Amino acid sequence: MSWAPKFTLLLKIAFRLRDTAAAEGLFLEGSVEFESGNVETARLMFYYGTRLDPAMAGNFYNLAFALERIEGPTARTIAAWERYLEVARDDRRQSPADREKAAAHLAALKSRAG
Repeated sequence: MSWAPKFTLLLKIAFRLRDTAAAEGLFLEGSVEFESGNVETARLMFYYGTRLDPAMAGNFYNLAFALERIEGPTARTIAAWERYLEVARDDRRQSPADREKAAAHLAALKSRAG
């Protein structure tokens, strides 16, 4: 029955039900996958984590980071970093220093993209 929890998670995503615990779980699992070199799997976990908790900036950050690793400085990557910064403003878990560092990174990414 290992598929049952995943099926439940997919239903929550499909019906846009907010589940902060599941979003944190996807954040942790995605982080492990990313560190193991499974960047595309991690990207999907972070993406679905943003759907389960649109206020959790950590998933947006990791999604942007994974997209950048996969695609480089594309418009989609830049949009992901911009979305992270939007969400991070209201997420108390994100420090001002982290937001400033991400904003500087985004500016550098935009200049490389053209």
